[in-house]
Amino acid sequence: MNLFNQEKNNENENIDNEKNTSFSDVQEKYTKLRNEIEYHNNLYYNEDKPLISDMEYDALMRELKQLEQEYPELLKNEENGESSPTEKIGGTASEKFSKVRHRVPMLSLSNTYNISEIEDFDKRIKKIILSENVKDHSQELEYILELKLDGLSISLIYENGVLVQAVTRGDGQVGEDVTENIMEITTIPKKLKENISLEVRGEIIFPISSFNRINQEREDDGEDVFANPRNAASGTIRQLDKTIVAERGLDCYLYYLVNAENYGINTHLESIEYIEKLGFKTTKIFEKYTDFKELEKSIDKWHNNRKKLDYETDGLVIKVNNFALYETLGYTTKSPRWAIAYKFPAEQVKTKLMDVTFQVGRTGVITPVAELEAVNLSGSVVKRASLHNFDEIRRKDIKIGDNVIVEKAAEIIPQVVNVVFDDRTGQEIEIQEPANCPVCNSELAHEEGLVALKCHNPLCPEKVKRQIAYFVSRDAMNISGLGDKIVEKFIEFGKIKTIVDIYSLEKYREELENLEKMGQKSVDNLINSIESSKNRDFSKVLYALGIPFVGKFNANLLTKTFKNIENLKNQSIENLLAVKGIGDKVAVAVNTFLNDEDNWKIITDLKNIGLQFAVDETNSEEIADNPIKDKNFLATGKLQKYKRNDIKDIILSKGGNYLSAVSKNLDFLIAGEKAGSKLEKAEKLGVRVLTEDEFEKEFLEI
Repeated sequence: MNLFNQEKNNENENIDNEKNTSFSDVQEKYTKLRNEIEYHNNLYYNEDKPLISDMEYDALMRELKQLEQEYPELLKNEENGESSPTEKIGGTASEKFSKVRHRVPMLSLSNTYNISEIEDFDKRIKKIILSENVKDHSQELEYILELKLDGLSISLIYENGVLVQAVTRGDGQVGEDVTENIMEITTIPKKLKENISLEVRGEIIFPISSFNRINQEREDDGEDVFANPRNAASGTIRQLDKTIVAERGLDCYLYYLVNAENYGINTHLESIEYIEKLGFKTTKIFEKYTDFKELEKSIDKWHNNRKKLDYETDGLVIKVNNFALYETLGYTTKSPRWAIAYKFPAEQVKTKLMDVTFQVGRTGVITPVAELEAVNLSGSVVKRASLHNFDEIRRKDIKIGDNVIVEKAAEIIPQVVNVVFDDRTGQEIEIQEPANCPVCNSELAHEEGLVALKCHNPLCPEKVKRQIAYFVSRDAMNISGLGDKIVEKFIEFGKIKTIVDIYSLEKYREELENLEKMGQKSVDNLINSIESSKNRDFSKVLYALGIPFVGKFNANLLTKTFKNIENLKNQSIENLLAVKGIGDKVAVAVNTFLNDEDNWKIITDLKNIGLQFAVDETNSEEIADNPIKDKNFLATGKLQKYKRNDIKDIILSKGGNYLSAVSKNLDFLIAGEKAGSKLEKAEKLGVRVLTEDEFEKEFLEI
């Protein structure tokens, strides 16, 4: 071999090595990217604890697709035969529930964040229709624009009009049987208006108003808060204790009838009208367009209008209306080609974390709060954001002086999403857990098994103020007129140290009348409201005490079961757990709270004052024999004689049921002025409608 040939061979060998090294690097990058996506899939679909935004996740997925397109051999070289994340839906069916194979796969939708890709979608549709020679369809092509709800996808199966099974999406092929939990969602019909067998799909959502309430309760109780309503809905449906589902007030909107053509339906819009007639709840927002430019204008409109809704929508879905085109357009492994999702980018802003302050909650939980350089976000100026707890701070590695990204959870609550690590200068300061309460200076401590840091001083002024606000709230003791400023002043004067002192305020009538915006009439109303609260039933009093994890539902369950406070106090944790619907956290919290000396002294004092700490047995006899018992009621419109909660309390106290929506299960609708759609629906269903006077005459003997 001559020198020239030897050099040439060496050159070729080097080129081959470079190629091998290059592909090896690509393969390593690909494997790392796949593992990262699978990790986030598990957090999102199975753990309900996503760490990144949808936009960040979709960027990772696009990068993976790009690699697969450039290097098809990556897919061929898979060792274990598992599908790429680009070819499957991310979730898996939980082992906690029975697995169910979907009769028809539950596919996901392809996503986009920009209008140009929506226009490309339209062009692709028209091109396929023309290439397949579909007669006249390119001229009459219609699109339906609907909201993309951010919740948990669900498939509901009915046989002869009766709900028999509810299944989550899972991986699109196999989902979880969550029928028992779904039965606790009042807006899902258990029986249809026709004896028909069908499968319908939709989204379980957590109303924003309920989400904010639950998160506040969780923060007060020292629990991790939900990151967003979607996680809260998904986590709730996967609870093994269905009473938790009943308490949280989930909702469900339906948007797809499986195999609609089998029922003589030709378009998506017709299918929506049909399922509404059967009794299913929809968003009512299904807009039809033949002009694609008009559809794009509507996308802009909904970008702002969605903020007025009481549920989260993270985008819009555009679907071809005519079912006859679906087979022609076809499917990919993950999604149909006849639909696409346009996702609203979460509005995020960068600002500086100037400091961290600490708030004291009702139960003594210390919440770190980010003090931010003022910034405009979603139409309002944001200066503060909750950091939730110190585990969260450590997980996100947040420091004072950091530039941080802030967004609004559920379009309402500002939260620090992450740190801009590239902006760090080295001058940032670690956030230290405080050793003492920022209000009363008592030593702080962690409770076993909880992430929260707590102030255990029962006389901490901030704790007392928040406990009183909870105690006097409408669902608790319903004492009106006792605002924060009055409470703050009387704590400052030393006149209020615990909730017991509320019942001594009459002694300080003169001081009350001299407060700003108070006068004789206001003070009279306050004193009367305090006195009236002594008649609140045992379940309301137990709820008002603010025992961690004891909501209205559990308070009612415990009081009905154990009848009086002494009997409840004497129950072991095992006995409490034996009550159907009472879980571990509730049982431990009740036992701990009632056996605490300070708490029991407050209860004893309240009992001596005249508050109800036993079930009224005479009332129980009344319930057994009154016309309200076991009947289903709902009030709507502007009532003249009653507040909505008052009429609800009357009905529940007499053994009736108070529903949240009009359905054929409703026996009576009490209608005031401007009753609106609930009245119309009740009349269509043949539900009996009563005025307030008719309700009193027939059921209260007034």
